Amino acid sequence: MQKECIFQTFNIKSVEDCLVYENVLSKFNFYNPFNSLQLMRRTGHIECDLCYFMLSKNGSPIIIMPFFYRKIRIKNIQTPYFDVASPYGYSGPSYNKENEKYLNHFWELVDDWYKQNKVVSEFIRFNLNNNYNEYTGKLCPTLLNVRGIIIDPEILWHKFKPKVRNNYRKAVNDGLEYKIFYDEIDEEIVDQFYAIYISTMERNGAHTQYFYNKEYFMDIVLKNKKRCSIAMIYLNNIPISTEFILLSDDTAFSYLGGTLSEYFNSRPNDFLKFNTIKWLYDDLKIKYYVLGGGRKDGDGLYNYKKSFFDNDEDVIFYTGKKLLTSMLITNSPN
Repeated sequence: MQKECIFQTFNIKSVEDCLVYENVLSKFNFYNPFNSLQLMRRTGHIECDLCYFMLSKNGSPIIIMPFFYRKIRIKNIQTPYFDVASPYGYSGPSYNKENEKYLNHFWELVDDWYKQNKVVSEFIRFNLNNNYNEYTGKLCPTLLNVRGIIIDPEILWHKFKPKVRNNYRKAVNDGLEYKIFYDEIDEEIVDQFYAIYISTMERNGAHTQYFYNKEYFMDIVLKNKKRCSIAMIYLNNIPISTEFILLSDDTAFSYLGGTLSEYFNSRPNDFLKFNTIKWLYDDLKIKYYVLGGGRKDGDGLYNYKKSFFDNDEDVIFYTGKKLLTSMLITNSPN
């Protein structure tokens, strides 16, 4: 089996590199929105290269894994060493299910590449589909994630916690309006989303890494038309709450969003979530809605998300860590 495979590493810098990468992605029978160049390039580290590992068999890619390759600096002094980190979101190796048996060999080849390229540490954010199998580092159960199964909204309505139903009724009584923008999303909608999003980040004192510029979102909607949408809540034609949604073949991911604080009392968030569920069920036939987790398990944010899918089993978001201390010892001066 191993002799049939070829392991390669590619850097994504030029336009041609991007086209090659996107062609490779098209060879797989699934779509992971977190593998898109538009998401990855704006969520990387400073002074790093966006690369990907690829394992091929008989000339066809069977496993691919994007990563950032970064120089390590200590007290502003560059060392000869590097670290590797996966892009933000649900990442790690991607493969068709029938090629899962090659994961062990893939990780062996990755570790060999690290030794040859002075990589001393690795941090991987895995997806929610068990692609952490055969991982050769330390596997860490990091956060519970709410992944709801989308069923008939009329049935799901009775499975919500009473608070959700009451909040929805409050939103209806206050005259809130729901709109979903998909396929053709113009700059005006992105502007509305962005104003609410930035206001929410500032109010919550978010880390600077989450203050993406507007061009980041424009790039996503222009180049991933069928793979993203923006849900918007209006009150008297004023946009007050929003959510940027990423779409795979069977899963919708609640990515980023926010609400203007002066409209909290109208309960726009519950109104947005339920109407989005109806749209995903009726129009896209999506199977799962991933709301993510809290800042820690069991906190208020997690409990809010769980209130929509209280009867569904959570999935564990795993991260992987690797410290290649033997590389440091091998390369240290005598």
